[in-house]
Amino acid sequence: MPEIKLIGIDLDGTLVVNAEVSPRNVEAIRAATSRGVTVAIATGRPHVSAETFVDQLELHGVPIISFNGAQVRRPRETEALYTAPIAPEIAAEVVQYCVDRRLHMHYYLDDTMYVTRLSRWALLYLGRTGMSAVPAGDMRRFSGRAPIKIIVCVPPQDAPEVLAEGQRHFGDRLVVTHSMPEYIEFLSPDAGKGKALLWLAEHLAIAPEQTMGMGDMLNDLELVQMAGVGVAMTHAQEPVKRAADYVAASSAEGVAEAIEKYILGQA
Repeated sequence: MPEIKLIGIDLDGTLVVNAEVSPRNVEAIRAATSRGVTVAIATGRPHVSAETFVDQLELHGVPIISFNGAQVRRPRETEALYTAPIAPEIAAEVVQYCVDRRLHMHYYLDDTMYVTRLSRWALLYLGRTGMSAVPAGDMRRFSGRAPIKIIVCVPPQDAPEVLAEGQRHFGDRLVVTHSMPEYIEFLSPDAGKGKALLWLAEHLAIAPEQTMGMGDMLNDLELVQMAGVGVAMTHAQEPVKRAADYVAASSAEGVAEAIEKYILGQA
């Protein structure tokens, strides 16, 4: 097996379980980086939310894959290395689509998340990510803008139907995927954690087969599929498990488990 030189790790449900990063995961990541492996956060969260983990994991200077691969950017920098926003005309169509169906939206422009009003969905997101929302009223006011992504919030039991309808409606014009149980995400077709991981690998002169991707939800499927070694958490959605080369036995410490096996030679 080729030597792993770059790891892309999802946050919520993979590295972060029950709002915490286990000490074993932190220790394993630090051990990997001490061996020269680049460990990159690969999350659906906004960049500024992902940045809050940099100090704990000692990933200073390592580019963060954020917004589900729609952006690659170094911590504490404002200029992105790579970005793939939604085209303005399609973004306006998504907004109208949501307005017609009375779906709650999170609309992301740069590092700001706009919502129609401060509903329970905005408060849920704040609790999970620390990201405050800015009330904007009618989202159609942003016509002509190119958001980095748009999230629709629905009760978990409604997510499969909303996901399927969104995929049917927007076809190959957008990536429509499922991240957290309540979130359906609309992204540029040029976005995706897998594409971003391979872009970062090329940027760092690392071969695709020397990469590893870890995740649990459908928005991690591409990351697991496109990496040289794909790792799914034990609780991952079935398509992610089927795509993985390795399924970790632990939920809270699956990241450490995979690093110990493939990087540290402890399994």
